[in-house]
Amino acid sequence: MKKMNVFNLPPSLDLTEEVFQPLVKNDHILIERIISKAHVTPEGQWYDQSKSEWVMVLKGAAEITFFNEEKVSLTVGEAIELPAHCKHRVSWTAPNEETLWLAIHY
Repeated sequence: MKKMNVFNLPPSLDLTEEVFQPLVKNDHILIERIISKAHVTPEGQWYDQSKSEWVMVLKGAAEITFFNEEKVSLTVGEAIELPAHCKHRVSWTAPNEETLWLAIHY
């Protein structure tokens, strides 16, 4: 067993690119910590995942834009379920602090 605190970030964390860290992964589920800071999905690129995803913002803030142009803002403690093949992109994350996400893919 390995104990961890999802809020503890390495002091030398390189956030040149968004960081995806699997916490639990098997054939049925992926639980990951995502760390963003002013990161967005590249313009014109959409996530179209084969599995559903539940995502919560633990720190910071973010905005998700859907293919139909609907936008959802998320702040600390807020979560959203993204069904499989729901085209979406991250259109904004807080520029002055890390946005810490907990994502569950199932």
